Amino acid sequence: MTKALAKTLAALLAAMAGAVLALNGSRVLHASTRVLVASVVTSAALAAITTIGSAWGEWRGRRLAERRELAAISLEAVAWAIVDQVGHGLDYRDLGVAAYRLRRRWWWPFGTRLVRVERVRPSRRPVASHVSWRPGKGVIGACVAKGEVVAVDVAQMYRDLGSPTEQEWESVPAEIRQGLSYAEYLDVRDKYAVVVAAPIIDDAGPSATVVGCVALDGPEGRFADLQSDEVLGLLNFTASTLLHQVR
Repeated sequence: MTKALAKTLAALLAAMAGAVLALNGSRVLHASTRVLVASVVTSAALAAITTIGSAWGEWRGRRLAERRELAAISLEAVAWAIVDQVGHGLDYRDLGVAAYRLRRRWWWPFGTRLVRVERVRPSRRPVASHVSWRPGKGVIGACVAKGEVVAVDVAQMYRDLGSPTEQEWESVPAEIRQGLSYAEYLDVRDKYAVVVAAPIIDDAGPSATVVGCVALDGPEGRFADLQSDEVLGLLNFTASTLLHQVR
């Protein structure tokens, strides 16, 4: 939205500057020297900004594509490793693994959200939710906010909860609501069964900082298997390998 507004404003300024120069050239408008200079400078500046922006966007697009490709390799590898580790009939097609990174809103320094870097989701898993995740919201939000592994048997939790109305939802304990609105709860309640999230931590500075997370979701009845020490070890290892892809 903000990019669209910025582009619209730039286009309007360029059009105004061009119109002033054209009208002055055809002697329809007798602009002052100051106005003419401002129009020329505006046109030149906007042309330069457009060229630089295009080059920057192209470079950033290539960089993001490389990051996504590397992340996809790591996520596919950990999914297969989890299948091998758990065994007992666990099917790769029943797993979903995703990497998220924290992104700050440039116009509001205190507002952060979780942006998906890459996701590996075989065809047997349901479609993704439409929730805008942030620290403190959902399992992945809790993981990032706490800076530790969070594992939840979502299917069992919602089964025990029943089918609350919108009014009753406000009285549900906070640890079950997980920061979700009632509409968001309806969106996710039938899409996830078991969710395990491990934080991606950057400890290169003077203090460790959570910069994202790796999230695993699996089929119902696999909560004990997917929160075993071996699986958590695989997720934590993957989180460390993905650090450069989410920073």
